[in-house]
Amino acid sequence: MGFQGVIQPLIINIDENIRLRNTDKSQWEIALQWYQNPKVLYFSEGITDKVYDMDTINRMYGYLSTIGELYFIEILDDEVWKPIGDVTLSEKNMPITIGEEKYWGRGIGKKVISKLIKRAKVIGISKICIPAIYLYNSRSQALFTSMGFIEVGKNNTEKSYELILL
Repeated sequence: MGFQGVIQPLIINIDENIRLRNTDKSQWEIALQWYQNPKVLYFSEGITDKVYDMDTINRMYGYLSTIGELYFIEILDDEVWKPIGDVTLSEKNMPITIGEEKYWGRGIGKKVISKLIKRAKVIGISKICIPAIYLYNSRSQALFTSMGFIEVGKNNTEKSYELILL
């Protein structure tokens, strides 16, 4: 079933320039700049009329860290690891955000999702659900379908996906 008794690694290397780092509440303030970008909130949350404050980020990350493994996505920039987004591995959802726009469309999300699918198999997760991707977020839809997720539901505003891991 996954996560009961599973130790979350501190670092998961994706390649020589990308890694995932386990994060805790003392570091969550880094994400404030990402979630104050209206484009990030539009694509990830469908929000167009506000940005997130630290209370909202703390609630979001607090929830995500209880349902799975929350990581910051980091890139090696001038020999320093720089957080550029976040991702959570969970059976219930796999939210991923590249918070720094200059890294959009570079294949980072695909590498991260690929690595986390492998981790999910190792720790015994049998299915990953994506409960909602907005219909207008074609980049996220393309990312998840390219990784083998299949559409399992659709309404007027969003689609849902799942990946069976056997």
